[in-house]
Amino acid sequence: MDYNPDDESWSPASWLGASANVLYNEYLTFWQLQNVPKESEISEQQRAQFRHLHSLAEALTLSLHSLRAGSQAVTLVGELLANAGVSVDVNEDFAARIIRAIHAHPIIRDGIKLDLALHAADVLLAGAETRATDLLALVADRALSDRASAFLDRATRLYVWGFEPETIIMCASVLEAAYEERFPPEEMFRLQIPRKGVDYEPFEYERAALAAGLFSKDDRDRAARIRRARNDIIHNAPDQALKSVNALRYTALLLDRLFPGSAPGA
Repeated sequence: MDYNPDDESWSPASWLGASANVLYNEYLTFWQLQNVPKESEISEQQRAQFRHLHSLAEALTLSLHSLRAGSQAVTLVGELLANAGVSVDVNEDFAARIIRAIHAHPIIRDGIKLDLALHAADVLLAGAETRATDLLALVADRALSDRASAFLDRATRLYVWGFEPETIIMCASVLEAAYEERFPPEEMFRLQIPRKGVDYEPFEYERAALAAGLFSKDDRDRAARIRRARNDIIHNAPDQALKSVNALRYTALLLDRLFPGSAPGA
């Protein structure tokens, strides 16, 4: 794909996806899973084993996330052994042991690599191309502590690559680090914000920002939404009612409220 700035459909993700597909077809042809030559030295029985190993590679991509063999892998391991003349009952524990023993076979190893490459191009990078634009709209001159900056860096990286629940968790961490920088204990005392525990809680810092005139009530509500969404994700489920892009927008806005000297146009 030639670069053309006037071509609005131009996309590195599409180019990389096409390249990954070429590699995938070369992989299939090498192992004679397609385009079998007429004078092949590989027997049909060997090709059947190769097909099962290839199917197992596809099934094991899911195992990377669950760390379990799973029902599909159990079935494929049983079929693989049966085709090799081994008669044995295969349960998940047995399948997991077989997988650990044969996962370095090039068909499985490279099949998983190609699955990851296709996913990276078609899902991660394709989405990142769009999400990068969302982040560029939030760029401003912000002076943050190293700790808050590190959390913000993590939040934006997670967002770019599509890890949305984790983005919200990091947004909450950004604000917590920023609160501690903006409101040291003497400032909290001056604002007459009591603390219930050993350390100040985020909601107490939100009250401080409101009392100091840095947050409006809407700003405080935005901060509370991020905090509640983070808690829901951690303690209930990874699904979220608050969209990650909105969490980032709120975080950027609240940082500008907390450090108004560095906000755009200040």
